[in-house]
Amino acid sequence: MAAAPDPLHVCEAAARAGGRVLQEWVGRFKATSKGPRDLVTEADHASQAEVRRVVLEAFPAHGFVGEEGEGGRPPLPPGTTGHSGSGTRWIVDPLDGTSNYVHGFPAYCVSIALADGDDLVVAAIYDPLRDECFSARQGGGARLNGAAITTAAVETAADAIAAVSFPAQVTPDSPAVADFIAVLPRVHSVRRTGSTALNLAYVACGRLHAFWVRRICCWDAAAGILIAREAGATVGPFRDGPQAISLDDPGFIAASNRRLYDEFRGILG
Repeated sequence: MAAAPDPLHVCEAAARAGGRVLQEWVGRFKATSKGPRDLVTEADHASQAEVRRVVLEAFPAHGFVGEEGEGGRPPLPPGTTGHSGSGTRWIVDPLDGTSNYVHGFPAYCVSIALADGDDLVVAAIYDPLRDECFSARQGGGARLNGAAITTAAVETAADAIAAVSFPAQVTPDSPAVADFIAVLPRVHSVRRTGSTALNLAYVACGRLHAFWVRRICCWDAAAGILIAREAGATVGPFRDGPQAISLDDPGFIAASNRRLYDEFRGILG
């Protein structure tokens, strides 16, 4: 009897396969709007179809939750029970950073996680422009193209480069703007890459030191949460309470270590 496939190897292969599809579509896709400032292209759909094929050929009994929906049905919004699916399933963003991709800004990736309930099992984030594959297995550490990675030894906000994710629609009185204003004078600098998955991957390898987001979709964050944690980051809620993050309604602070996380929670809480 053939050995069962390794979920992490399948995850990495699927992420790379999706990335190849994205690069094949460069220069020949059309962008359409899913909502205000929320774009989608043929490349998103083609990448998701390829990722789905790879993971479900290896694990046909698993579920599948992708940003572009399933069976012609759109996904449920974050904050809704069932947004992230249930049971053992693959959670996939086939193109995280679609606006960047459309406008030629070099910050986008494929993000894939295997989850069982809210428990993250394996994950991969693939940046096809840099040929960088970030990956992690629960309890097995995090890697970049096979080499172990760890977070940076930055313990104070004053020394930290932080990243933020804004919602698609932002008004001057938005809580996201208030958060940004609260953090800006307390840190070394703030970045907005346009890709939650890359933000978390960069926290994992030390390029960034903190990242926060109040509400995000599960496919944007699931893979990055596991990779960041396995690299040594503290990823948790904005206020005291359970450290578990619900994939149905993810909102969290990620920081290089517990001391920095506590400082950011004090700023943002």
